[in-house]
Amino acid sequence: MRYANEPDEPPEDLTDWLRAGIRRPDALAWRRWGFTPEQATAWRKVRVTEALAAAQWRTAGVTPATVSGWREAGITVTEAVHWHETGFTLDQAKAHKAQGRTPDTAFQHGQSSTQAKMALPSTRLSWGLAASATAGPTREMVEKFLAAGVGGELIHGYLRTQWLDAEALGWAKAGIEAHDARLWAALGITAAEAAHLAREDLDPVRVVREWWRTGIPFEEVGDWLGAGLTAEEAAAQRASGVTVEQAAALRALRRNDSSP
Repeated sequence: MRYANEPDEPPEDLTDWLRAGIRRPDALAWRRWGFTPEQATAWRKVRVTEALAAAQWRTAGVTPATVSGWREAGITVTEAVHWHETGFTLDQAKAHKAQGRTPDTAFQHGQSSTQAKMALPSTRLSWGLAASATAGPTREMVEKFLAAGVGGELIHGYLRTQWLDAEALGWAKAGIEAHDARLWAALGITAAEAAHLAREDLDPVRVVREWWRTGIPFEEVGDWLGAGLTAEEAAAQRASGVTVEQAAALRALRRNDSSP
């Protein structure tokens, strides 16, 4: 089955995937996240059947061979990403989790044992933030975040991912966590649009799952979503002949209407 407006692909492109027993829609999802048929098969053998989940585990530095250790520790894929961002190994994460600590509190606990609290202009920072902000350029960027009214806990995430440029500041000002910002950006969503979606209790992982089920090409999601359509509405519009270019035009109008 070929979805409306989906570009033709040489039949041989998916031959290896089909031979591996992976259906076409699933193969497209795995391929979009940069997996080979062999890698996808390895993840599926350990019961990670969704490409998005495998991509998250991979982001956390986890492999099909090591994922069982995280699961046995009761650590979800989302938690694993967070533990990885804060620099903890599985053994360290298990030890902190046994003490009732989250990745954030574990990070702060480690910093508090070696670093005294310090203050940046007009703001008293948490232990971890203060310790991470001592270098010149980093400290300058942290001060910019603070001057823009970004809270310390939110800044923590951007420090952990070492993402403190002007683009990151735009996302932080919109109140978007660093890990969510990366996913929204990959979908082609702007910080302002992401903030609006967050107010509607939508998160990027949920959005990706919903839209992939419709078969809408990954590169089109930003325009359809930015135009204010749900995944089901966008699929219905595409089926009736509405193009992504028309969705992009509607998206631009929505942006203009929301401009001050």
